[in-house]
Amino acid sequence: MARQQDQRPFLQEVPYVVEFEHRAGYLYAHAQAEKDSLEISVGYWTDIATYCKENGFSMLLVERDVGTANSLGDTYEVVSKVHQVGLTNVKIAFVDRRPEHIDSDLFGETIALNRGITCKVLKNTTEAEAWLLSV
Repeated sequence: MARQQDQRPFLQEVPYVVEFEHRAGYLYAHAQAEKDSLEISVGYWTDIATYCKENGFSMLLVERDVGTANSLGDTYEVVSKVHQVGLTNVKIAFVDRRPEHIDSDLFGETIALNRGITCKVLKNTTEAEAWLLSV
């Protein structure tokens, strides 16, 4: 398993960290931040999409650990921008470590599905991996 942390020396203060791990058959990405915003979410989702494309992954498990949730309006914008950066051909399992964000997460799932992104919000990484690797 290869593990890599997103390092950006040209940015002094990135308000989030994304760690990548190559797992059997898919890419695992762990996004962390103290708080969320439209800019932060678009930033880490763009980084994840870029890494996925550059490394040829078609399946992705994203685990999010962010202190706050976006508003529903920002969630809509984030998913719209994620759609534009090219995750439409990637199967995405999504786990939020903060169960209080479930409404925002499920809203994002609905928008993504309506835009042709194959994705599912799941309760934990075990369920997410099982769904991701199912036929």
